[in-house]
Amino acid sequence: MELTRRAPQEREHEKKLLAAHEAAHFYFRQALRGTDPGKAAAQYLAGRGIIPATVEKFGLGYAPAFPDGLLGYLRKKGFTDQEAVAAGLVIDHERGLFDRFRDRLMIPIRDGKGRAIAFAGRAMRAQQPAKYMNSPTTALFDKGDTLFALDVAKAAVRRKSEAVIVEGQFDAIAAHQAGFDNVVASMGTALTAGQYRILDDLRIEKAVVAFDGDVAGTTQAEKRGRELAAIVQRHVSRAGRRGTVAARTGLGVYVAVLPQGTDPDVLARTDPDRLRAALAGADPVLAFVIEQIRKRSDLAAPDGRRRFLADTLPLLADEPDPLTREVYLGTLSRHAGVGEAALREQLASRPAAPAQPPEQRPVEPAAAAAAPGERSGPTERYLMAQLLQFPEEAAHLDLDPEELADPDHRAIFELIRAGERPGPRYPARLAALAAALGASTPQPVDEDHAARAVEMLALRLRAENVRRRMSGVQAELLRGSGEVGTLMDRLTVLRDDLAWLMREQERDTVLRTAENEDE
Repeated sequence: MELTRRAPQEREHEKKLLAAHEAAHFYFRQALRGTDPGKAAAQYLAGRGIIPATVEKFGLGYAPAFPDGLLGYLRKKGFTDQEAVAAGLVIDHERGLFDRFRDRLMIPIRDGKGRAIAFAGRAMRAQQPAKYMNSPTTALFDKGDTLFALDVAKAAVRRKSEAVIVEGQFDAIAAHQAGFDNVVASMGTALTAGQYRILDDLRIEKAVVAFDGDVAGTTQAEKRGRELAAIVQRHVSRAGRRGTVAARTGLGVYVAVLPQGTDPDVLARTDPDRLRAALAGADPVLAFVIEQIRKRSDLAAPDGRRRFLADTLPLLADEPDPLTREVYLGTLSRHAGVGEAALREQLASRPAAPAQPPEQRPVEPAAAAAAPGERSGPTERYLMAQLLQFPEEAAHLDLDPEELADPDHRAIFELIRAGERPGPRYPARLAALAAALGASTPQPVDEDHAARAVEMLALRLRAENVRRRMSGVQAELLRGSGEVGTLMDRLTVLRDDLAWLMREQERDTVLRTAENEDE
């Protein structure tokens, strides 16, 4: 985040937060070098094949297990408690302040100028609830607008006119050590709109998103591909980059699926040539999504070809670049055996979706107006009860906190993801709610099925929310209170989301049935 074009007090505040991160980084670096637990963390790094030069290059450190070690250090350096909390380095609860990161291997997250603006912490003990933990959103840091390792990769990205995007910090670190100097990490997501804009502003031609090998052939691969395609299409549409062959139509996004059972970290350390080959074989994102749909379609049957076109034509209708649409019309025509003229007529009858900033979300007045205790349904309460019983599952759960209607549930969810179980660190109100959730919900599932149960509850909750949003859009259509085309496009997106959620739930049911038959 730049410090220009802001009020003087804001610039001073951000400078203070940058200084707090610099002090914290020094504290973590010294702890890695000068404490016994830190030396154990250094041995862990060596075990992962990370050499000392790479440790220095990325500024890796260690957060001691003390509850307030960093807090005390920051106080000695002249920072106020409020500044430590605002930087995301310290957590503030009714019963006291404590360090956010404890007994973790620390990875500084830097901006494009190389300044530490956040941290990622990797747990050093198996019993720690969250394996990986990032700093929260602050005045300096927004995960969706940050690319890890961009500061060290930017020169190579520009020189090659290509960026490779992996998901985790260790993926990027291992890749750089193996000589892949144009790699950045999106920190747990495929690519966000903000990250796309950062790369597009570098005026490069290509971004390759690397999917782990276990994603290949799954519905998750198609879903993530669709999300990437939508980001590109929205950005190109907003920028108005249309028209001639010579016009720059935005950063081209490609998808590379790594060999089964591998990830960038493993391949970079053990077989860099296979990683290089996988990246070289990346497909344009639209081609990737269409291929994923083709694989699950029965193109030998008329109904299968019709469903294939029903799933793929909307992708082209949403594509703002006419030349790209024409290129992929031929692909659909070959797969489905339908003439391009007929497909072009279908596209002409469906207007492209208007571009909307990705951060816009439908407002749900009913939820906003609900009284405390009435803001959530039984699915949400049961999900929270299971997460309190099995907090380690929160770190792996694909759930936006905003999907939780009750703000107290959101607060508890964030605390669980940060590694905090109910106890003296919880505000009294949240501690009482956590106890009530445990007492009023059905018997928790057993440990062997906890991950699946929590995942299915999250899917069910997301499906309920999508249905609620669909009802809201349908009500707007009936009232005539919005632009019909925009509302219909929103309804189409919601229907697609619901269809994917229902398929995921059905897939889990099939897997569970097969497992029961095997027993």
